[in-house]
Amino acid sequence: MMDCKFQEFIMLILEKLPQGVIYPQITQAPVSNYADFLNFFRGGHTVDDNLGATVIAASPQAGMLNISITSGYLTKTRSVAIPDEFLSDIFLTASGSELIQTTVDRKFCRMAADLAPKSIPEMDGKPHPYVGVVVVKDGNVIATGFRGETGKGGDHGEFCALKKINADVDNVDLSGCTVYTTLEPCTERKTGKTPCANRLINGKVARVVYGLADKDESVYGHHALVEAGIQVWLFPNDLMPELHALNKKWSGTRRKPEVMPPPNDTSPLASVSYYKPGTSMQDNIHLFVRPPKDASGFYTVEDIAKNVLAYGRTLEEIAIKWHRIDDQNRIVEKRDRVNVGSSNQLLTLT
Repeated sequence: MMDCKFQEFIMLILEKLPQGVIYPQITQAPVSNYADFLNFFRGGHTVDDNLGATVIAASPQAGMLNISITSGYLTKTRSVAIPDEFLSDIFLTASGSELIQTTVDRKFCRMAADLAPKSIPEMDGKPHPYVGVVVVKDGNVIATGFRGETGKGGDHGEFCALKKINADVDNVDLSGCTVYTTLEPCTERKTGKTPCANRLINGKVARVVYGLADKDESVYGHHALVEAGIQVWLFPNDLMPELHALNKKWSGTRRKPEVMPPPNDTSPLASVSYYKPGTSMQDNIHLFVRPPKDASGFYTVEDIAKNVLAYGRTLEEIAIKWHRIDDQNRIVEKRDRVNVGSSNQLLTLT
C-alpha cells in the first residue's frame, strides 16, 4: 500500500520510494476546472513521467498539462532529486499564479470574508477587529476559524483555525498550505502569547493571502512573512470595501495621534540610566516606571524631567514598552545600561 503522505500527492518527492510503491500519476490531478488543475501544482509535484503512454496521454489531465506548459503556466523538468527514476517535477509558474488568483483565490477569500462577521469580541468595551480565516491544502479546505470562535475572548482567527488542525497550535504543520485571512497577521502579543505571523512561519506555511493591512505600527506581518520566504498575496480589490466597512469602528482607533497622560507623582517601580561611551556623564539618560495614582490612571515610563515617554493600562503593557525602550537605547543607540533598579520581577531588565 502506498504511504499516505504520497497517496495525498501534495509535494515534491525528494527520496526514492521503496520498491513496489507506485509513484503519483498525472491522472491524480483534479479536472473540475482549469484553475483547480493549475493550483494543484503550486509548490511543485513529482509525477511518473509516463505521459506518452496511450492511456495517460488520452486523459484530460495530460491534455491540460500540455496546454499549461505551452502557455507558460506550468513548467516540467526531470527529477533532480531522483535521477535514476523516470520522474518529472511540475511547478506552477508566476504567470500561472497570476492567472488563477482571480478564480481559486477569490473563492477562499470570499469564504474568509463571510466568516469574519461571526467574530466574537472581548467584553471589555473596546472595539476589536472582525477576522475570518481559511486554511487550504491541495485545493481543499482543511480548517476555518474566526476571532473568538474558541469561546475565549481575544483568541485570534488564525489561532482558532490552526487549533482545529492540531490542539498544540505551536506545532501545526502547514507545509503546502495557503492561509487566507481577512486581516494582516499580527507580530506582537501580550506576554505568553505567540503572534500569528510567528505561528504561520514556524508551521512552514507556503503562502498567505490577506485582506486588510493593520494600521497599527506594531504590526509588520507582511514583512515578517516575506523575510521568511513565504509568498504573500492580497485579497481581490473588490472585497476590500466590505472588509473596511466591517472593521471601520476598530480600524479608526489604530494609529491615532497619541495623547500622553500626565506624569505620575508616585514612587518608581523600576529605574535605569543609560550612558553613551565617549559622551559626558551629564548626557546620561535616566528613566523611571511609575505606577498610577489611582485605579483609573496609567502606568508610565518617564524621564528625569517627568516627560511621559510611554504608558499602559496594566503592568504587563508597560513592561512590554519598558523593554522596547531599553532595546532602542542599547541596541539602536548603542548606549550602556547603568544603575538598574527594580522592585518588580516583571520589570527587571536583563
